[in-house]
Amino acid sequence: MAELRVAPTKAHAARDRLRLLRSRWGAERAAETRRADAEAGFPADRREALTRQLADARNMAADAVAALDGAAREALVAVGAYTALVRQVSGELVAAGLRAGEGGPDGGGTGGVVHLGGEVWRPADGGALLDSVMQAAVAAGDARHPLAQLRWAQLGGLAEKAARDELLARAVER
Repeated sequence: MAELRVAPTKAHAARDRLRLLRSRWGAERAAETRRADAEAGFPADRREALTRQLADARNMAADAVAALDGAAREALVAVGAYTALVRQVSGELVAAGLRAGEGGPDGGGTGGVVHLGGEVWRPADGGALLDSVMQAAVAAGDARHPLAQLRWAQLGGLAEKAARDELLARAVER
């Protein structure tokens, strides 16, 4: 008895599914026709020219990214060597009894920082330095980009920020 009551509902549902499928099929056929007409109306020589432009632009971008990768690696090595030298000199000065803050015309070393030649030499973090450069470059192109909104100044504390600012300032001078 329940089957007799459910049968008309199933029949109506099947009819509705059939209508939906026919509607979708019609829409897909119309889209295929529009696409075929659009392809026939678009000149092949223009398509080839656009393909060449895209390939050239992609190759230029890939070359620039490869150069950037090489420059970033080179910068990390150079900043790492500078940081190692600062720490080595600081250790050497401390071992010789020349501690910064104890007077003397040339200061000395303390905590990996060197006070020598009237300047303060601080170790720098290459990764944080690259982050700062990246943020500035992105911000120059699009200030609303999410990477432009990041601020790397909080990394490494005040000494790291001072070292980063010093190296960035010297880089701008060049």
